[in-house]
Amino acid sequence: MISTELSDSVRDLRYLLDRGYPRDSAVTFVANHYRLKLDERHLLARCVFSRAEILSYRAKAVSSTKVRGKSLGIDGYNVLITVESILTCKQVVKCDDGYIRDLRAIFGKYRASSVTARALAEILKTISRWKPMEVVMMFDSQISRSGELAAEVRRMLKQFEIIGDAKAVAGVDFKVRGFDVVASGDRAIIDRVKVVWDLPAEILKKRKAKIVDLTKV
Repeated sequence: MISTELSDSVRDLRYLLDRGYPRDSAVTFVANHYRLKLDERHLLARCVFSRAEILSYRAKAVSSTKVRGKSLGIDGYNVLITVESILTCKQVVKCDDGYIRDLRAIFGKYRASSVTARALAEILKTISRWKPMEVVMMFDSQISRSGELAAEVRRMLKQFEIIGDAKAVAGVDFKVRGFDVVASGDRAIIDRVKVVWDLPAEILKKRKAKIVDLTKV
């Protein structure tokens, strides 16, 4: 359940986005009007979309069966942080477009923690179940220790007998576009690719988590 104020703010933001108002200014206006807390502001910014965006993004989503035999590019930090949130019972949201996203807003401040290895194992176990042709997990090289994290994933890929690689790269948004299927909840990436796999949503199928479902608001 979410508060009446947050429900109203979601509906108001949808109204503005449907009428072409710029996202950033619309989010700021609505959040300030309702005096929303920081995590509620993150929810508006990450999870509320116009009708046109909803239709476009949902049309790109594929089931796990469509990953089999395909090249899979993974937006590393985006997927990892969301899965960590699931495993630690932090709030995640089923957004307007149907994708699962977290509200932690870590971005460039990410640091590996005691749950990181578990999250990576859960990600790779899920991937191995659907047998893609190859997997490349990419981490933004501007974030500290991305190279070390990529090295750990390369080791784990062998452990799970997955053909693929992990890299610390600049321009993850651009580089994942060359794959048959992309795993990411990043709006900027979903905008620019043709096929998207919601990997955290697949992991959620077998776990209990604190989920806010905006598709019902």
